[in-house]
Amino acid sequence: MFYYFTRFLVRLALPIFLRRLCVVGQRAVPSRGPVLLASNHPDSFFDAVVVGSLLPQPIHTLTRGDVFRKPKVAFWLRQIHLIPVFRGSEGRQYVQNNRDTFDESLQVMQSGEAVLVFSEGLCINEWRLRPLGKGTARMAYQSWYGAGNLTDLVVVPVGLTYEHYRGTGKRVKVNFGDPILPHHLDTAPADYEKWLREFNNILADRIRQGMLELPAELTDDEQIQHLHTYFADCPRPAANAFTRLVGSIGRAIHRPLYRYFSRRVATRTAGTVFYDSVLFGLLLYLYPVLVLLLALIVGLVAGGIWGLAVFIGLPLLAWAGNRYR
Repeated sequence: MFYYFTRFLVRLALPIFLRRLCVVGQRAVPSRGPVLLASNHPDSFFDAVVVGSLLPQPIHTLTRGDVFRKPKVAFWLRQIHLIPVFRGSEGRQYVQNNRDTFDESLQVMQSGEAVLVFSEGLCINEWRLRPLGKGTARMAYQSWYGAGNLTDLVVVPVGLTYEHYRGTGKRVKVNFGDPILPHHLDTAPADYEKWLREFNNILADRIRQGMLELPAELTDDEQIQHLHTYFADCPRPAANAFTRLVGSIGRAIHRPLYRYFSRRVATRTAGTVFYDSVLFGLLLYLYPVLVLLLALIVGLVAGGIWGLAVFIGLPLLAWAGNRYR
């Protein structure tokens, strides 16, 4: 229940947090049957939030295992369908747990639900695809040819591109690429290592086709120009004098609250890639509570109609503030 409640909140909150979310190729993802979503990983946990909000079926996301070390935290992460996965740098004792990770992922896909894996392994706030690890290829191989026997598994490449990585008001494009099926590989399954390399080459090519890659040596102005060009088919919402006025009012009302949260999050996440994830998570759960409390206070003081106006109007003003700038 907590998963569905959180997904409901996310679907309400993303249009407020983002300026626009554009989705390409969603029909490539089967609504039933086993699905392995293989994505690039530019913006930490927020990547899973964005992708998980789009599909009708439950999505289980492979997530770095170190965040599961505290039992109370692990409990709530499990409630939103996160599955721990460990890197070799964390020690052999943790890597052995990845067998359990694969078994759990296999059970999820056998039940007809989707698993989301970030094939680069590492997250860096940048516009390029890093070398893929072998984890996704191994999952596909074991599912198709191993004990999983999931011959109908579909591997769907996902390309994520963000306009920026610092808070609200951004455009995001999600591109679901052409699915990968066993017959797309020329290498025989018996040639295991070569098969893994071919799979990764195909996967990397299809992820790249759905994302923006920028050379690291570009200046800030050149990056902005490339981003504007890339998002040309995902334009900023058209605005007129009235909507700009409403947007200005919405930003003015919410600016003190947003600055308070954003500054605290910036301090706590300094030097990491978690800024968007933590900020969105805090706003996701705390903003509705604050709006409800304020609406109740206004309702008690000024009457129920005014309380209802606050409860509906504040989120709408926040939405307009990000959408119309």
